[in-house]
Amino acid sequence: MISTESKRTLVFPAAFICAVFGFNNMAQAAEPHIVGSAFSLKTGDLLYRESYFEIEDTLHKVEYSEPDGSVFGRKTIDLSKSFVTPSFSQLNERNGEAIYVAQEGRKLIVNYKEDASAKQKTKQLELTAGMVVDAGFNGFILQYWSVLMDGKELDVDFLVPSKQTTFQFRLSRSSCVSGTKEGAMCFSLSPVSWFVKLAVDPIVVAYDATEKTLLRFTGRGNIASSEGKYESVDIQYRYLK
Repeated sequence: MISTESKRTLVFPAAFICAVFGFNNMAQAAEPHIVGSAFSLKTGDLLYRESYFEIEDTLHKVEYSEPDGSVFGRKTIDLSKSFVTPSFSQLNERNGEAIYVAQEGRKLIVNYKEDASAKQKTKQLELTAGMVVDAGFNGFILQYWSVLMDGKELDVDFLVPSKQTTFQFRLSRSSCVSGTKEGAMCFSLSPVSWFVKLAVDPIVVAYDATEKTLLRFTGRGNIASSEGKYESVDIQYRYLK
């Protein structure tokens, strides 16, 4: 799973250390159930792969690997409190960027570190209706599938960890990107603010219309390069289980 938009050795809670590193052996022993290949929209080059492991129903792990297979990043997603505003942690060893987002009561704690040399920043946000976090966009689409299929537009407040705030996006049914599987159902996530529109193109996601599984994501990626830059990507997903 969204992500969308700027970039950053966090003092992680013990639970987070376990989440990022404690599942390594488990992930190595298991096979991923989904693999996404991220291609540059500009050049068509393969930039990285993301492999998804389901540790439990509400606990997922993602490994990010270079085209040569070497792992450079890890993420854990905790959906136990919400499928729309999950807690998650992400470490990108390309540049040392680290993110930790967790629900605490009606607050969302957002820890962000831009790169290996940066200081950690912490901010608390109020949890509000319509707030979407990371892979929670998938949960939101599934929750409101029928509404979106009827052509209605829905506004969401999407968390951008690098900015430690949310930006409003409009989610609606849309045309699919060229080359998408025939019969797929597609949705776009577009910035509401004209100012944000200047910097961020709409995200388009494609789903299998029957299985309601994510097939493709096109838009600004959430994995930075070693220079700390985010590229626009075309991620194509394969389901192995």
